Amino acid sequence: MLGIANYAMKGPTQALIATAGFAALSVFLAPFGILVGAIIALVTLRVSVAEGLKTLIWGVVSHTAVTLLLTGNYFPAVVSVIEYMLPIFLMAVILKNTQSMASALQFAMIIVGSGLIAFHLLVADPAQWWIAQFNEFVVPLLKESQIDYNLETISEMAGMVSLLIAIFIIILWYSILLVARWWQSELYNPGAFKADFYDLALPRSVAYMAILLAIIGLINGAEPGLAYDLSGVLIAGLMFQGLAIAHKTVAVNELHAAWLAGLYVLLFFVPQTMLILATIGMVDSWIDFRSRLENEEQ
Repeated sequence: MLGIANYAMKGPTQALIATAGFAALSVFLAPFGILVGAIIALVTLRVSVAEGLKTLIWGVVSHTAVTLLLTGNYFPAVVSVIEYMLPIFLMAVILKNTQSMASALQFAMIIVGSGLIAFHLLVADPAQWWIAQFNEFVVPLLKESQIDYNLETISEMAGMVSLLIAIFIIILWYSILLVARWWQSELYNPGAFKADFYDLALPRSVAYMAILLAIIGLINGAEPGLAYDLSGVLIAGLMFQGLAIAHKTVAVNELHAAWLAGLYVLLFFVPQTMLILATIGMVDSWIDFRSRLENEEQ
């Protein structure tokens, strides 16, 4: 992956070629979109906002052109632009101007949270809306493939869809930005990425909001709704703060990297690990675990 970044940063032409190429490939294989967003962010961070915008435009045009050519429909391209291009560019602009990884993460949380609020204002019953989408678009595919499904299970999960999408979007956006920041560090300032990520700390107001939503959840009995969905935004954001604490703990105590590998395996297979990390991130707003670690080291 670092070779891709190195090629893209050899000059503006190479950056545009790499962006356009991977944007076209992402029509066929979505994970290439991660590289598109990371290149856009890297150019923005290292060169300028203007060059980052130019790279973004090339990515959008390339992806849209191939999508229209293959499907005759531009809507999937719009989804892709929102999924891994435009928000990453905006987050990179914020990171470039503030040099704060927390500010970029908070921006992503605000955007997704605002989207959830708008969605709840426009859709009276989100769970039923998701079921309707499932019946219209997914059921025909399942029947055509002769795949059995449990309608009762689908109905139970419908209330969680908005929350899960919110969590996924924040993790995706911020992870792409982290890749770009890591590239920048490895190419131009080795070690800077670790220092930045280790110190990631969201404002205490985020922790207060998490507590408020937790109280609302206790009162409502964790029923799906706006507060329930917004809690996903806070969990995703605070999870990154918890991860930063975990990484710094391993570094300060000179522990084996297997500890972090095990943590990421748990994150992948045990979703509750995310909630534990988010709780650690929230508590850190008052306890400041990393300062304590540094004091103990001294």
